[in-house]
Amino acid sequence: MNLLFCNDPFDSKAVDPDFEDEFVIAQTNGFLNHLCSFEVLTKDKDAASAIRKIKPADSLQKVIYRGWMLKPVDYASLYNALLLKNYQLVNTPREYQNCHYLPDSYPFIKSYTPKTIWIRLENAQIKFEDVFDAIEIFGDAPLIVKDYVKSQKHYWDTACYIPKASDKERATSVIERFLELQGDDLNEGIVLREFIDLADLTTHSKSGMPLKQEYRLFYLNGNLVGCYNYWEEGDYPLAAQPPLDFFIQIAQSIESNFFTLDIAKTKRGEWIIIETGDGQVAGIPESADKQQFYNTLKENF
Repeated sequence: MNLLFCNDPFDSKAVDPDFEDEFVIAQTNGFLNHLCSFEVLTKDKDAASAIRKIKPADSLQKVIYRGWMLKPVDYASLYNALLLKNYQLVNTPREYQNCHYLPDSYPFIKSYTPKTIWIRLENAQIKFEDVFDAIEIFGDAPLIVKDYVKSQKHYWDTACYIPKASDKERATSVIERFLELQGDDLNEGIVLREFIDLADLTTHSKSGMPLKQEYRLFYLNGNLVGCYNYWEEGDYPLAAQPPLDFFIQIAQSIESNFFTLDIAKTKRGEWIIIETGDGQVAGIPESADKQQFYNTLKENF
């Protein structure tokens, strides 16, 4: 059982400090840990050099990457470089993109997630007339803006939330600020989603963003391997635990071997899917029992 972690940018023999606890726990659970250079992979675009210290395996071995988010092109480079050493990542490049990019995951979760549209941008250039035409389907509904992967939710009022889709001036302001904050990290284009009022949790102590009753579910090979409170702050009501049997039925239709579902309870008491994520680059909340996570991962790997 193999895991691939990012190394420390200043010490190629050590794991990235942000993953050190996972590295140690995985090792104690019987995983064989390997290291790769995130910087060489993503900045130098040299996947072979990024994994140069990994010795080839005698036979094909499965491996799970646990590291920073990768753009699909970099993930594909890593996948192919590892294959040359007889290691195969748990998700193919297609399976990775299926859950990493919201437009790719949308067909799997459309019936359980807010109405969503997206506009691909060339060189981050936006034509607002195209945006206004596209969001007419939302009428006066409030919207959330993000790119194919990330939002700027900690800049809630200025770069994330649009109170009325029909308010062109406000929509322009929020989208422009979002693009400014994303900068070179923009993933493909913009995504606009109908805002659904979720059950309250608390207010973020630093950004002032409203926090809601959200959860992160991990699935490996069709089995649930972890269910965690999404936010570190706030007191989650015990009575509001998610209906896991309901979501596992949905999860089994998603074309990926290792992924997450971020879910939430609405103010009306319904459960929805916020988005999917590739399980290899999805964070485990700090409050989670990582020992249990890796033990369950081992059982299902």
